[in-house]
Amino acid sequence: MAASMGDLETRRDPDAILRQIVEGEAAEGDARGKLKIFFGYAAGVGKTYAMLEEAHAVLDKGFDVVVGYVEPHTRVDTMALTEGLEQISPRAVTHRGITLREFDLDAVLSRRPQIVLVDELAHTNAPGCRHRKRYQDVEELLRAGISVFTTVNVQHLEGLNDKIAAITHVSVSERIPDRIFDQAASVELVDIEPDDLIDRLESGKIYLPDRARTALGNFFSRKNLAALREIALRRMADRLTRKAECGESGARVEAGEDVLVYVTPYAGNVKAIRAAANMAESYHGAFTAVVVESSQSKKLDAERRGRLRANVDLAEELGAHVVTLFGDDIAQQIAQYAETAGATHIVVGNAIGGFRALGWGPESLVNRLMKLAHGAVVDVVPTKDLPAQYGRLREATGFHFTVADIWRAFASVALATALGLVIYELGLAGSVVLMLYLIVALLMATRADGFFYALFASLGSVFAYNFFFTVPRFTLHAVGLNYPFIFAFLLVGTFAASSLAIRMKRQAESTARRAYRMEVLLESSRKLQGASTADECFRFAAEQVIKLLNRPVVMYRMLGDGSLANPELHDVPGTIGGATDTAVLASPAEAAVAAWSASNNERAGATTDTLANAHCLYLPIRSKDVVFGVAGVAMDDIDGEEDFGAFEKNLLLAILDECGQATEQILFADERRRMEMRMEKETLRANLLRTISHDLRTPLTSISGDADMLLHDEDALTAQQKRRLLRDIHDDARWLVTLVENLLSITRIDNGTMQLAVQPELVGDVVQEALRHVDRRIADRCVRVDLEDELLMAEMDARLIVQVVINLVNNAIAYAPEGSCIAVTARRAVEDGLPRVRIAVSDEGPGIPDEDRKHIFDMFYNGSTGKPGGKSGDFKRGMGLGLSLCRSIVEVHGGTLQVRNRKPCGSEFWFTLPAVDAEDVVARSVEAVRG
Repeated sequence: MAASMGDLETRRDPDAILRQIVEGEAAEGDARGKLKIFFGYAAGVGKTYAMLEEAHAVLDKGFDVVVGYVEPHTRVDTMALTEGLEQISPRAVTHRGITLREFDLDAVLSRRPQIVLVDELAHTNAPGCRHRKRYQDVEELLRAGISVFTTVNVQHLEGLNDKIAAITHVSVSERIPDRIFDQAASVELVDIEPDDLIDRLESGKIYLPDRARTALGNFFSRKNLAALREIALRRMADRLTRKAECGESGARVEAGEDVLVYVTPYAGNVKAIRAAANMAESYHGAFTAVVVESSQSKKLDAERRGRLRANVDLAEELGAHVVTLFGDDIAQQIAQYAETAGATHIVVGNAIGGFRALGWGPESLVNRLMKLAHGAVVDVVPTKDLPAQYGRLREATGFHFTVADIWRAFASVALATALGLVIYELGLAGSVVLMLYLIVALLMATRADGFFYALFASLGSVFAYNFFFTVPRFTLHAVGLNYPFIFAFLLVGTFAASSLAIRMKRQAESTARRAYRMEVLLESSRKLQGASTADECFRFAAEQVIKLLNRPVVMYRMLGDGSLANPELHDVPGTIGGATDTAVLASPAEAAVAAWSASNNERAGATTDTLANAHCLYLPIRSKDVVFGVAGVAMDDIDGEEDFGAFEKNLLLAILDECGQATEQILFADERRRMEMRMEKETLRANLLRTISHDLRTPLTSISGDADMLLHDEDALTAQQKRRLLRDIHDDARWLVTLVENLLSITRIDNGTMQLAVQPELVGDVVQEALRHVDRRIADRCVRVDLEDELLMAEMDARLIVQVVINLVNNAIAYAPEGSCIAVTARRAVEDGLPRVRIAVSDEGPGIPDEDRKHIFDMFYNGSTGKPGGKSGDFKRGMGLGLSLCRSIVEVHGGTLQVRNRKPCGSEFWFTLPAVDAEDVVARSVEAVRG
């Protein structure tokens, strides 16, 4: 029992264990903050009140909580809850003479609390703030590891905007993407009965009396509130379902029916985009947004280009993959892509009203899609956008009125008439004149812009032919039964031929543009794959972006400490925006925007909702989640005629992504090479230690044994025996000294710490100094020194070259038989047109086999290693370091060490050094002394 009580006493508190687990997961998990949303169906339900109560609760638990921004209320009980909480002062922003209070993002980032309260998530920030929308401020806080409590109403969700607008007849302009709501760590529904909310409104707890009466008569009707409450409850249930479908991975599995939406530059198209996004979510399929670039796309005015860009951004915000197609037949392009991509639903917007609703005019896009898209369901979303209906009619038919086309049609008719009069006077058949009108109209159509040319050219040809060539001539009367058929043939033939020529011209232009862009993309891939450094990758990417967009590009490299390097401006003459001052594009303000883009891994600058006042659009160059730099594209004249569209944007992103991948591969290759070098060094160190431990054992054992005999048996040894023992100790010690010198030299060369003291030296002095330190066995051999000139001089580090000569002579002593001759020669020579001194050491030994000659300068290699029947390494004592060291020293001096076999026997090692004229050296010395 005592033991059991002891166990109970020592048992850890389960709450403490749970806290430790939670703290460990927080420490080991990602640094991203958590988002909690207080969700309601209308203003006044108590979202801010509930958020402040929750803030006090977590503050009592020891969390660091601050109030970043709370919307000023007239509700005393709500504002009273802010007491006791640290508050960040709002930022004052002046706009159009009015001072506005905005959330101070930088102050919160500097304070770095654990939790910050930010009211009104869907709020639109005043111009001058970093982000256009407050939810983007919240996203930056989450990326910085700061958790956020916030509030939002159901009508502010992008996906429900159209549905709620249809019920309440109120369109809400401040919206947030559905992903913000769905990806929140926690959503708390704040709910009260609609009658209670109306009572609070009437009692003045939500709005002032005048505004309250207006709200009760419009948005806050009992019917609207009941509908909004039901939508909010359903949306909460949908969120739980979606989170369950995503599972632990956090990503929805796309295994259902894919949805494709056609994006147009019209305001009503947003309804189709939202409907398609909701369908893709419901069907668990992929969501694709298609933009069709026709021959008229470049002729869109600035307003429609901006609306198209906004619609594409909305589709991307809702999770769509944007694809750009090319062609004037929009229905055919969409149907073909849907069949190729396997899309089962095609969503298009269809305006109510107009000629097609009455059955007049050309066949509608919807009807053509239903005929062409056999394997997909065409879903039509009414947009109630009558002006867009006429715009689509003009765009689909290509009937764009231009003065140039009228002049081209007039010139075509005039030229054909003039030539026809000549032919008529020659007495040729009238059918030749008809063909002449057809041919001239066809030739001129290759320069026309729209189908108005075909219409005017065909009508003009009929009237001209009737006036000049039918009987009676020079009137609009035609006498003959065949003339109506001739006129009909001329009208239809000229119109059809001209229309086909114009269509072919447009298709050729579209194909040429697409081919050029794809060529840029392929060239980018080829260049980036061939880049050898990260700087080359960035330079190639900048060149290709300039080719694609014809705009200046500013590149920033990411440094190892996480900061950006100095900007590099890339430009060529004639680019759009090239007139912008270089100092502006590379200014500290622009660099700050690039730094934000790099640190947050998000695009920023011009045309975005973040730091939109910048001169450039900044895009991170990344691979997965690693940012290697930032590319800035000059966008000063974004409202001009040369704005790039969705296709160019996709190509731009593709080039930058490929640049990031290529940079990552290069950095990985560099890291792999560094690891291989480290492994080689570790292997070299292990081999060195293993060889040293083996080769040092023999001389040390010999020295120890000889010394022991001298110490203990001195009286029993003769003088000759003592002399032999002392000579052996001396030789072994000299060998160890040489070994240590070689090891130290190799270490200095390998670490790059060897400092050369190069100066002119007499070759004869160096050779004589080396011979005084060679192996004592030199006494049993003949040594011959042959110098071409006693004053022969060379540029060298004498200490190192002495070591080279010692190693070469010792190598010759080791392999040359006793009584043989070893020669050390020095001669002047010429290499690559430069004067050199050639120093050689030759012997009369057995020579070097061809197999050994390939590896003789390798470290740890000696000619006896591993040879069957050969003598062991202890016979010719050495570690295989001497010749390797000689080669390294000679190469440091800018020369090469070589070997060859002599005839009839022996071998020769030689190397070259820069030659110096002794007279010049003496003259310089004399001048130095006089100076």
